[in-house]
Amino acid sequence: MRHRLLAVLLLILGTVAFTPSTACACSCAPLKPSQQMKGSAAVFTGTVTAVRRVSGGDPLGPPPPLVYTFRADQIYKGAPSATYEIATNADSAACGVDFTVGSRYLVFAAAGQSGLFDIDPGVRLHTSLCAGNREVRRGTGPLRPKDGIVRNQDGYNGERLDSALLTALGKPKRAPAPTVTPSPTVTLTPGVTPSPTVTLTPGASGASGGVPALAPAPAPAPAGIYTGAAGAGAGAAIAFAGWRLLRRRPRP
Repeated sequence: MRHRLLAVLLLILGTVAFTPSTACACSCAPLKPSQQMKGSAAVFTGTVTAVRRVSGGDPLGPPPPLVYTFRADQIYKGAPSATYEIATNADSAACGVDFTVGSRYLVFAAAGQSGLFDIDPGVRLHTSLCAGNREVRRGTGPLRPKDGIVRNQDGYNGERLDSALLTALGKPKRAPAPTVTPSPTVTLTPGVTPSPTVTLTPGASGASGGVPALAPAPAPAPAGIYTGAAGAGAGAAIAFAGWRLLRRRPRP
């Protein structure tokens, strides 16, 4: 009986030990807004437009990180960009940030090695729960104190942005507009009929040398000669009529 109980306990301990989980919860040291700005390579406000999970990772380890795409509107630090890709852990216990697609955030993103990820997320910028990110009111303008209060399905959430944060952020730059590849345009001249398509014969040399020659047009059928099945049928009918006339004998 004791052996069975010991075996059950070992199985339970083994299952717990090898279950993918985070070893400890995320713990953040309090930072002033000026310190958050100093430790960031890019600070901006933007709306989340997409999220994807990085491929790879150990099935027995923590889940791979997530990469969020932001459409930026105001840049407070770093080179202005229309969009940003920001990596973060998928688990909040590992200091991962759970951004919501469609919501707007003030984002503090660092660059370089973070030590937060077991695998390379493939993007330059990353963030965590300790960076100072916060959801802000939707819009595209510079942050105001009231933008820290966000309205959602449960009512209003958050608190006003304090003066220390707004002072540390400073005056932002407007994010550049996203680059849109224009569609090719065709200019039509009124009253001018487009030229017909010309078929070129590959490999043929023209008079000018090196230029493919035009394929010769089919020669027209000689006048008075029927072509095709209909012409052959008509010819046979005429020949038969002539043969009948030749066989007819003149009456005395």
